[in-house]
Amino acid sequence: MHTTSTPVKRKPQAKKSRTAPRRKPAAKARQQALRFWAGLGVLAVLALLVLYVEFFVEKGRTIWPQGHSVYGIDVSHFQKEVDWLKVRESEISFAFVKATEGKSLQDKHFAANWQGAQEAGIVRGAYHFYLPHVDPKLQAKNFIATVKLAPGDLPPVLDVEVRGRKPLKRLRRDLQVWLRQVEDAYGVKPIIYTSYKFYQDYLAGHFDDYHLWIAHYKVPQLQLERSSKVKLAFWQHTDEGTIEGVEGSVDCNVFYGSMRELRSVCVPARQ
Repeated sequence: MHTTSTPVKRKPQAKKSRTAPRRKPAAKARQQALRFWAGLGVLAVLALLVLYVEFFVEKGRTIWPQGHSVYGIDVSHFQKEVDWLKVRESEISFAFVKATEGKSLQDKHFAANWQGAQEAGIVRGAYHFYLPHVDPKLQAKNFIATVKLAPGDLPPVLDVEVRGRKPLKRLRRDLQVWLRQVEDAYGVKPIIYTSYKFYQDYLAGHFDDYHLWIAHYKVPQLQLERSSKVKLAFWQHTDEGTIEGVEGSVDCNVFYGSMRELRSVCVPARQ
């Protein structure tokens, strides 16, 4: 049986406000002040850490191969601005500076490095990065127009690292074109720079009249010996050297001989 009853009316409940109460201006100001001082504290800690590393942490030093006493570096625009006076204080006696590449490129830091090395009393040399697909005469012309050698400078350097697609005989013939054109311009035989493997694979026995500068890393000694047919002059033993005055890593080299012998390789004084 169903009964009928009158429903009880409930009083409507007041809706809760969804709006958060506003913070008092003083509390907000205190929170902003705390954030400011916390940020300032972080900056102070970072500054102290930088100073500690700069003055108290010993930096890595370049380890030079045993049996050598004449040290050098080679630089390009990758090293940015070089402090050559600090470089000289690191017992660096000579430096090779990138001058040109291909038929038209000039390294943007060449002029500054060329002058800076001389002013610091470092024996300087300039090198050209060779591109096998570009006319060797135009490449030689680019180098000659850019580099003005003086007595006491090292001979010009041909940096050849790229094989290219030309037949090997053609590559060697083109290299000879560059070398002879540059020698005619300066009156001194250039130096050839390359890696140990590149020399063994493509150049060995074909350029016996030229001083060699060979790159060979992570070995106790260069796997190439000086002889009457191999005029070994420089060894680039690492590309991860640390030298005061140079930002980041830098190529480091040694000369096979004394300072007196190094100067005998340089451009002679004009008669």
